[in-house]
Amino acid sequence: MAEQQLYNAGNLSCQTIADSCDVLDEMIYPEYQDTLYADDTTWILTSAFIIFTMQSGFAMLEIGVSTPGNEVNVMLKNVCDLLFGTIAFFSFGYGIAYGEPSNGFMGMGDFAPSTNFDDPISSALFYGQFIFQLSFAMTSATIVSGATAMRIRFSVYCLYAFYSVLVYAFVAHWVWADNGWLAVRGVHDFAGGGPVHLLGGFNSLIAVLFLGPRKGRFDGTRPESVFAESSPTNQLLGLLILWFAWMLVATRTAVSTMNAAAGAVSWV
Repeated sequence: MAEQQLYNAGNLSCQTIADSCDVLDEMIYPEYQDTLYADDTTWILTSAFIIFTMQSGFAMLEIGVSTPGNEVNVMLKNVCDLLFGTIAFFSFGYGIAYGEPSNGFMGMGDFAPSTNFDDPISSALFYGQFIFQLSFAMTSATIVSGATAMRIRFSVYCLYAFYSVLVYAFVAHWVWADNGWLAVRGVHDFAGGGPVHLLGGFNSLIAVLFLGPRKGRFDGTRPESVFAESSPTNQLLGLLILWFAWMLVATRTAVSTMNAAAGAVSWV
C-alpha cells in the first residue's frame, strides 16, 4: 500500500511539473501552443517506426541461422506478422487492450476504432498512439517466427500471426490498462518485458513443444552439415538492427520511469 501511494504521489508530482512547464511555455512561446500536438505525435510515430524495423532484424537473424533454401519462407512469415497482425489488432486487439468500457480482464469497446476526421489534432494523436501500440504487438508475435523456423507450415503460421495478437491484447490490458487486474495490484512493466518478450517466449516454448525438433536433427538420420547455418553475415546484420531498435524501446521506457522516480523523490 505504501509503495502504491508513493507511486501515485510520484505521478501526481510529475503531472504538476508538466502542467507548470506548459503554463511557462504558454507565457514565453504563445505562438507555438497550437502545434505542440505535432511534437508529441512525431515522437510517438518515430519510436513506432524504429520498433517496426525490429521485424527486419528478426528476419535477417532467422535467415542467418536457418539452412540455405529457407530464406523466402522466413521473410514471408515476418511479412505475415505485419499483415495478419495488423488486421487482428485493428479489428479486435486494440479494443481488447485499451477499449472502453472495460473491466480488469479486458476492454469491451472501440473495436475497429475510428476518429472524427474533422478534428485533425485528435485524429493524429489517436492514430499515432495506435501505430505505436501496434508495433509492440508485432514484436511479440514475431518472436515465435524464429523459434519455429524450418518446421511449421506457412498457412499454419498465418493463422498464428492473427490469433497471437489477440492473446497479446489481453496481456497488454492486464498490465498497461489503468484498471487491468495486474496493474491495480502494482505490477509495473519495463520496455515490454512482460506483454511482449515474456509472452513471446512462452508462445515459442509452447510451439516448439508441439512441433518437436527438426527431422533428423538429433537422431543421427541426417548429417550435421545439412543443418549448417546459411549466413553469419545476416546474423550480425540482424543483431545490429535489433540492437539499435531495442535501445530506443529501452530508452523511451527509461525516460518515463526516471520522470516518475523524480516525481516520487520530490514528493519525499
